[in-house]
Amino acid sequence: MKIFLVIVGIIVAIVILLIVGLISASKKIEKQNKKMRAEMEKANPLPKEKQHLLAYGANLALYRSESPRVLQMKVDHEALKEGLSSYWDISNPEEAVQTLEWLLSEGHRTKYDELLLALKTGQSFTEEEVGKSQECYESAQEAMIKKLSFTKSDFDRVDTIAAWDFDRAINIARWSYILGYLTEEQAWSYIERAADAASPYFQSWKDYFISFAFGRGIAYEGDIYDIIWNGKELLGEKDSIWNEFSIKLPVAESR
Repeated sequence: MKIFLVIVGIIVAIVILLIVGLISASKKIEKQNKKMRAEMEKANPLPKEKQHLLAYGANLALYRSESPRVLQMKVDHEALKEGLSSYWDISNPEEAVQTLEWLLSEGHRTKYDELLLALKTGQSFTEEEVGKSQECYESAQEAMIKKLSFTKSDFDRVDTIAAWDFDRAINIARWSYILGYLTEEQAWSYIERAADAASPYFQSWKDYFISFAFGRGIAYEGDIYDIIWNGKELLGEKDSIWNEFSIKLPVAESR
C-alpha cells in the first residue's frame, strides 16, 4: 500500500511539474510575441486613424501572432503564399480582389446568419442537416462563458457572424499586400471598406468578438479555444488596440 501511495505521489508530482512547465513556456512565448509585435510597430508606425481601421482585423492578426496595428509582418512569404493558395484559392491579384469583394458584399453571413438565428431560438438540427455547426456553436458559447465570463445576455445581442467576414477581409488585404497581389493603396481601400461596414453592426468589441467566434464555430465548424486568449488580451488588457479605440468609427474616418 505504501509503495502504491509513493508511486501515486510521484506521478502527481510529475504531472504538476509538467503543468507548471507548460504554463511557464506559454508565458515565455506570449512575452516573446509581444516583444516582436512591439518591434514591428516601432519600425512601421501608423497614424491612429489607420490603427483604428486595423482594429477590426485584430482577432485573426493576434491568432497568427501578428501585430494588429501595422500592415507589415514577420512572415515566411512562401508559407503565406502557400496558405492563401491552399485555403483561399488566392494565387494572383484577380483572385485576391474577387475574394475580398465576396467577403465584403456577401461572405458567410449571407448563408449562416439564418442558421445562427435558428440556433439562438433553440431549434435543433441533425449533423446531416448542418454538419458540426450546432455542436461548434454550443461549444463556442460554453468556452466564452467559462473562459471569458460572458453571459447569455451577451450572446442575445449578437445576431450575425459578420465579424467573421470583416476580420478575415482585413487580414486577407494585408496578406495580399505583403505578397504583392495588392498595392498598399488597394489594401487600405479594402481595409477601410471592411471597417466602415463593421462599425454600424456592433455596439461593443465584446459583441464583435462573439460574432467572430460564432462565425468560426458555425461557418468554419471550428473549435474556438485557440482564439479565447486573443479575446482575453483584446478585451482585458488596458493597452490593447480594442481598449484604445471605440467599436464605432468617428464620422471623420468613415468613407
